[in-house]
Amino acid sequence: MGEIVKMPQLGETVTEGTILRWLVAVGDEVKEDDPILEISTDKVDTEVPSPFSGKVTSLFVEEGETVEVGVALMELGGDSSSKQETPEVIAEVEEKEIPKEIAKEVQVENKDISTSNNPVKDSKKLKLSPIVRKLANENNIDLTQVSGTGKDNRITRKDIENLLSSTPSPETINQEIKEEEIPAQKVDNQKEKTSGSIPRLRKRIAENMILSKQTSAHVMTSVEVDYENIALLRNKIKAEFKQKEGFSLTFLPFISVATINALREFPVVNSSFDLDKNTHDLHDFINLGIAVDLNREGLLVGTIKDSDSFNLRGLARKITEVSSVLRNKEYGLEDVTGSTFTISNNGSFNSFITSPIINQPNVAILSTESIKKKPVVIEATDGSDSIAIRNTGVLSLTWDHRVFDGSTALLFLNSIKDKLENHSWVDDLN
Repeated sequence: MGEIVKMPQLGETVTEGTILRWLVAVGDEVKEDDPILEISTDKVDTEVPSPFSGKVTSLFVEEGETVEVGVALMELGGDSSSKQETPEVIAEVEEKEIPKEIAKEVQVENKDISTSNNPVKDSKKLKLSPIVRKLANENNIDLTQVSGTGKDNRITRKDIENLLSSTPSPETINQEIKEEEIPAQKVDNQKEKTSGSIPRLRKRIAENMILSKQTSAHVMTSVEVDYENIALLRNKIKAEFKQKEGFSLTFLPFISVATINALREFPVVNSSFDLDKNTHDLHDFINLGIAVDLNREGLLVGTIKDSDSFNLRGLARKITEVSSVLRNKEYGLEDVTGSTFTISNNGSFNSFITSPIINQPNVAILSTESIKKKPVVIEATDGSDSIAIRNTGVLSLTWDHRVFDGSTALLFLNSIKDKLENHSWVDDLN
């Protein structure tokens, strides 16, 4: 047995990956840190380097298969002349201790079977990835009746999925019977429009959203913010700012700075919570996640590490930089992992109020809504009231009720609101 290369942990919340393409073949000589395959996870598509040097003797997983973290992918420096069995199959055999008397009977039966004219496949001895066995078990599929299209007729995940898609469900059969009973002239021949298979990014987003809803106790709380002072400042300096920086000054950097200030004040909102492991980690650093729309193909959260080390102008640069990297698909794993709190800028699409889903393993996410002029009541220092036209907008916080309560959520939001409305932002732009 040589060195086994396993599916690596590509991020804190990554549990599996899909093999996009092998960059090596059996017989190739590989040096340590040479790229050996491309893997797609829910976070990023990336090349995986070899942790060892040696000759490729076995590839255990086919292209297109999805495997969990820790599953064996390939072998380096093994005996290529021996029968290739995946470590998962070998482990299954080793874990089962068979009494000698039964073992003798099994040997005799196997001998009889091997000498017969009609050999029968044993599904337990088939070379299969864990995901294939899992799909087969969940759908009661007899693997001995499945024809594999992989290397050496190996059954792949695609073979199982094709079989499932070609097998009519009871509902489909009943519907077909009903349609046969309807006169031909009344049958609706209208066809369903389809866009084909679900894109990989959309599928990963769907899985993560379901996981988050199943994990956290989602609650949404909102406050209304008066942005009038910031709007006046932006109008005054926006031309000079864009000429100097090369991009427009939006409300998002102001909201981000105010949020970072509130996270320092309420560190429980900047934490990670794991009920199963009985752990609650209050982070002493603030890695701000910014949700970026990829031209309506999906959302990715870009991470600004140590975001509390930047001033307003510096944070505006980082937000623009991260957004550009993600939209141009030039990001790496470090650009989309490690956030401790996330902001989703829904206001850029003219939203009124939004309840975003928490970006795991964060415990809260802030949604910035659209900022518009509206009449509001202004109370003067002498207690008199007047009506004025002001730039206002809503801030929505979705938070995990397992971790803290509504009082904390509102105190946190009102801390952001107070800084946005009353802070002297001129000094922050110098």
